[in-house]
Amino acid sequence: MMGRYLGDREGFALMMTIWVVVFLTVVAMSFVFSGRLSTAMTANLRDETMAYYGALSIYNSLLGRISSDTDPTIDFVDEKGRFFLDIEHGPLPERIEEAGVVARVRVTDEEARINLNRMSQKMLLKVLDSLSVDEEDQDVFRDSLYDWIDRDDAHRLNGAEDEYYEKFGYKAKNGYLDLPDELVLIRGFREKLADSVRKGDLLKDFTTFGTGGINVNTAPPSLLALLGLTENQIDMIMAQRNETVGGVRFVPREITPFGVTRTATSYFRIEITARPRGSKTGYRILAVIRRYPAPKGYRFKTLYWKEDVIYSNNKA
Repeated sequence: MMGRYLGDREGFALMMTIWVVVFLTVVAMSFVFSGRLSTAMTANLRDETMAYYGALSIYNSLLGRISSDTDPTIDFVDEKGRFFLDIEHGPLPERIEEAGVVARVRVTDEEARINLNRMSQKMLLKVLDSLSVDEEDQDVFRDSLYDWIDRDDAHRLNGAEDEYYEKFGYKAKNGYLDLPDELVLIRGFREKLADSVRKGDLLKDFTTFGTGGINVNTAPPSLLALLGLTENQIDMIMAQRNETVGGVRFVPREITPFGVTRTATSYFRIEITARPRGSKTGYRILAVIRRYPAPKGYRFKTLYWKEDVIYSNNKA
């Protein structure tokens, strides 16, 4: 009996020892994991902060570069996609590195895009064709867009006002679009453009900023073709958009009916994606600004601002 009793005690002691070892192992592992997590969070915060201030610094540098424009009557994009404010300073940078931060930079002209608030009905129908909207549905898209923008509550024959949108939990805006993404709230566009908004395609091709006139020197050939210019007219324009010629100085009279009325812009979109060198954590800034002449150079007004943290599988 005594031997069995001692054996039970030894077995119990062994089990207790095992459980203590397991418990201590779990505690130790939790401390290790917590320490690593804390270290990772600290590193991410450090990189995020570096990226944020780096992006802001680069943004201000770009404003300085735009302020140094020596030829405000012309801006152009060449066949390689490089944006020139003037010939003297060369193209705007696409990559900037400073203080250990690497940034991809893109400056574009808002007036190289179709202005959704100011386009003519003829232009709207061309846009709907480009979006592959069936001809029988185009009246719904057109009337619904105009009902969304106009100031009254009376809907057009194929349009929509509050009574249609209330089932979705909102009302017709009765005002200009703030951003192209707002199109997905409008009858007809909801179903057609949801995927384009998710991919960010609408911001690439359309705008709600600017005068509504298209810049002959920055509009891509695909847009000029959509507007109705002939292949020969587009070739003649592109032949002048280079460092040697410096862009089109005067808009040919025959293309102004297509909405191509400008040779320079005052509305710029600035996109910056910055990361500390060797880091996967970064910061993105997207801004739309308007440039005004001032007694000493230019002043700027921010029309749109968006910023967010980004994470990537690739290091800068």
